[in-house]
This record gives sequence, structure tokens and C-alpha cells, in this order.
Amino acid sequence: MADEIHDSTAAGTAKENIPTMSNPMDNIHGNVEDISNKASGYKATISNPNTKDSTKENAKEMLEKLGGEDAFMKNNGKGE
Repeated sequence: MADEIHDSTAAGTAKENIPTMSNPMDNIHGNVEDISNKASGYKATISNPNTKDSTKENAKEMLEKLGGEDAFMKNNGKGE
């Protein structure tokens, strides 16, 4: 349609100008604390008596992929 008007005002481009929050999943694999938190979640799933066996098995596999018991942050007793 040749008569179509394209709105290039701020209202017409508002969707592109909306600031977005960073995605919390962007850096999920990078830091030791994140890995330890994920490992804690898997361990909680494994020990939860209300969790299906298939879900527990998946959590065990994911925990092993993270490094098993080595995936947990070590607290050296200095309050860190």
C-alpha cells in the first residue's frame, strides 16, 4: 500500500526503546557461587521424599555433571 504511513516518532518505536533487564540465565554457568547454588538445588531435589524417582535420577545426573560433591563452595571458616 503506497498510502501507508510509517510512524517514526517515539511512540512508533517505543517497543525498541524499552530498557530491558539483564537475563539472570546469561551468566549461570560462570561463577562458583552459581554452580554451588545449582548443586544445592539438585541435592535438595534428591533428598525430597515428595519428588518422583525419575526427577531424582535426573537431579543426580545433573549434580554429577556439575562435579558431584566438588560442585559445592567450600567455606574455609573465615566467614566468606
